[in-house]
Amino acid sequence: MAILFHGNNHVIELCDITNVCSEVDDQGAVYYGRDPSEQGNVIRYCYFHELSPRHRVTATYHDDGACGAEVYGNIYHKAGSLPVLIGGGHNNHYRHNIFIDSPVAIHIDARMQGWGKFMIEKGAIIDQRLQTVNYKNPPYSTAYPLLAAYWDNDTSYPKGNVIEGNLFYKIGNVVHGQSEWLELYNNWATGSDPGFVDAADPLKGFKDDALIYQRINGFPRLPFEKIGCDLSK
Repeated sequence: MAILFHGNNHVIELCDITNVCSEVDDQGAVYYGRDPSEQGNVIRYCYFHELSPRHRVTATYHDDGACGAEVYGNIYHKAGSLPVLIGGGHNNHYRHNIFIDSPVAIHIDARMQGWGKFMIEKGAIIDQRLQTVNYKNPPYSTAYPLLAAYWDNDTSYPKGNVIEGNLFYKIGNVVHGQSEWLELYNNWATGSDPGFVDAADPLKGFKDDALIYQRINGFPRLPFEKIGCDLSK
C-alpha cells in the first residue's frame, strides 16, 4: 500500500498515487479499518491512477467496519478493480470525486451480517477498541456524536454512507453491492466527455464551460494544479 493509517483527524491530501499494490490481493493504496473509533479522517484532492485491475485492489479502502471518513475532490482513474471499498462501516461521505474508466466505482457490503459478525459480538475486537477510547465520554463523544450511539441500532447494517455530487465517467457499474446500503444523490454517470481539457490527462482539469458544472449541482473548481509534486525540484 501507499498509506496505512490509524487514529483520528488525519488529513491525506494532494497526493499522486500510482502503481502500488501490484503484486497482492485484497489491498488498498490508502488503507485502514476494523476500528470504528478511528473517525474524523479526511482524504481529499488526491489522484489515484493506474492501479492493478488483476487483483482485488482498491484506492481508498475502509475495511471491516471503518466509519466516519470524509472523502472529496479526488480523481480515481483506472484505480484498481474496486476503486472504493466500504466494508460494512457507517457514515462515510463521498462527495465531488471523479471516477474514470473502471468496471466498478464503489463496492459496499454488509459483512457484519455474514462472515464478519464475529467482530461485533460482545467483547470482540470492535467492542474492545471502542471501550479502549471510552467512546461514550469526551473527547470522543463530543467530537464524534454518532459514535456514542454505535450500538443503539443494528450495527451489522451499513448505514449513513453518503455518495453525493460525484462524476462517474466511463464506469461499468457505479455500485457493486446493494444500492440501498448507500444514500446516492446529485451524481452523474455518463459515457460522454463531461468537459475535460484532456480526457487522457485528468490533472489538466475541466474547461470553464464544462458540462459537469451544469449536471452536478454545486460541483466545485478543484485544485488540479496543486495535486502531486515535481520531483525535479
